[in-house]
Amino acid sequence: MPTGLAETTRLIFSTLLDKYPGQYELHQVGICHCYAVTKPLWPIYPTQAVQGPNGLRWLPEDGFGQKTYPRILAKVQPDIVFGFGEPQRVMHLCAPPERRRHKLVLYVNFDGLPVPASWFDFLKHADLVFTKSEFAENVLCAALPDFPPDKLSYLYSPADTNRFKPISSEEKAQLRRDLLPPWMKQDGFILGWVGRNQWRKQVWVLYKVIHYLRTGGYLTCQHCERVSTFDWDPSRRSFALNGDNVTASESRPGYKYDRCQHCGSGEIQKAEPMENVYLWLHMPDDEPQKDWPAEVLEQQFGLKRDRDIFYTAGCASKAALPPDSMPTLYNLWDALLYLTGGEGFGIPAWEAMCCGLPLVYTNYSSHAEFIGRGRAGLPVSGILQPERETCIWRMIADVPQAIEAVRKLYFDRELLTQFSKNGRAFTERFSAELQVERWHGIFQQVWHVSHSAAPIATR
Repeated sequence: MPTGLAETTRLIFSTLLDKYPGQYELHQVGICHCYAVTKPLWPIYPTQAVQGPNGLRWLPEDGFGQKTYPRILAKVQPDIVFGFGEPQRVMHLCAPPERRRHKLVLYVNFDGLPVPASWFDFLKHADLVFTKSEFAENVLCAALPDFPPDKLSYLYSPADTNRFKPISSEEKAQLRRDLLPPWMKQDGFILGWVGRNQWRKQVWVLYKVIHYLRTGGYLTCQHCERVSTFDWDPSRRSFALNGDNVTASESRPGYKYDRCQHCGSGEIQKAEPMENVYLWLHMPDDEPQKDWPAEVLEQQFGLKRDRDIFYTAGCASKAALPPDSMPTLYNLWDALLYLTGGEGFGIPAWEAMCCGLPLVYTNYSSHAEFIGRGRAGLPVSGILQPERETCIWRMIADVPQAIEAVRKLYFDRELLTQFSKNGRAFTERFSAELQVERWHGIFQQVWHVSHSAAPIATR
């Protein structure tokens, strides 16, 4: 499946088979394993699905494998069960130790905080629990302060540094000549996005940012170099509502903005439109459960396809690029605009760093942890808003800060190059070969020692 969950699983276990042939036999219960784009190296048992009213596969009673797992468990009788995903996806695996013969290792993620303790107390039944980041480990510890510390640690997802890697400027230029659409300038500055159109991702902010960058409808301060997003009225030399773009404006009628909103300086000016900056979205445009209709966002922010924004051909709800084609996307772009509201890890950001692609990113959740530690891009803050039903906080990125960050990368190519080198160097410390060696040690330990023993160091 073309998801971060599937990619992490593929990397861990395909590398494990390569490094330790004959030592492991793998069987997988594949959640939503309906639209596979590669041939698996081990048996995968799809969860039970039916055809939904929208033509997509639907899992009404087996969404997390609750029905499929017991059948496969009885058939395979494994030594170790490895559960991976959001905690609710692995709850049905968490039988107490006295009620199972196998060892249970969980690899879970938390994409925001806070989480109620009552939701995840069942995780204590596992022999070992790993989160995908220190952020996630802290979220779990805050919810369950009595969680046995010898059973909990964190481990970054393997970095596919062999498949995802930087290319030279000459190779990049040739790649653009071969693959860019004809209307897009060869020397343009391309911002990329990889992800779904869902509320947690906050994709509408991307449309807003590219609107301001391409129209120049914002204010720049020569003194502090900060940005304010107000539409310019040249007849009054002030900022006011623009009748045609009222939905994209953040002005207040009747109020003049003749000083910087941040430092109070009068050294302000209207920004010049950056007509060679584009947004490339690798996002299913036909997703039935999308949270924002792309065509409505385009209309609200005055954007046009094949002029301002571009959607990857072949990226749809029932189709995706095969894994071997994904590095090409990152190598076409100049930066990843990763203004997500929260991530369990953030595989697209991880892959971008492997390719040496700098990032503009929200400074909240797991992706902010490894991007920041790797000094691979510019952080953007924002406001935290509780998500409906769960009340888990999601970040809504500050648009002026995002514009400032993009402008810094655009005008300071040395900074962009340094971020590129930093990101690549950081991911090499967590290559698939190194991380899988750690997983091998974990699996060997959990099988050979009592479940109460302390886990090996994994950081």
